[in-house]
Amino acid sequence: MSFFSVAMEKKKRIQKSLEKALSFEGYISLIEKLHLENKATSFQDNEEFFTYSKLGLTRMLRVFKTIKLAPEISLKVTSIVNKQTWLLITESWCGDASQTVPIIAKLADLNAQVELKIVLRDSNEELMKHYLTNGAESIPILAILDKNLEEIGLWGPRPEPAQKKVLAYKNLKEPKPPYSELSTEIQKWYNKDKGALTLTELLEII
Repeated sequence: MSFFSVAMEKKKRIQKSLEKALSFEGYISLIEKLHLENKATSFQDNEEFFTYSKLGLTRMLRVFKTIKLAPEISLKVTSIVNKQTWLLITESWCGDASQTVPIIAKLADLNAQVELKIVLRDSNEELMKHYLTNGAESIPILAILDKNLEEIGLWGPRPEPAQKKVLAYKNLKEPKPPYSELSTEIQKWYNKDKGALTLTELLEII
């Protein structure tokens, strides 16, 4: 498939995914509704996913409420003059997303020219094929699109220090420690960083 054909297919998938995309508020409402049924945003009826989703919702609401935005970051976002769509691919059970999605939502709220559109990874498999990280369907992924849905910025799935921890884990020889130990370590890193590096990296692509 030629580069042009791939680009056209990608735009087609983006357009289709946006038809059913959610606002941040809509995403939170969906998660809360699913939790009443002991479910997460996953096709797998799995107690573990539900547990992660409950933890994730608590984190997202806390981060959205407490994140502090430096003046230069706020200025960068409020200075956007042309319409942008921020396409965010995620899932409620994702630990990384619980720390970074609310930061992205907070930034998007600063400017009416920015429209945050959240889509679920597992419901958009064809779209996700265009946003693989080292061949993996890692999330969250943020694609910043202009008014013509051309990609002008891309970030994800996690800040560089956290990504390095994941890559180091994948390169370990068997037997490896449980992945849950890595997840706990990464969450501790997020809590210590308080969103600072996520904001720095986002500032570079906005």
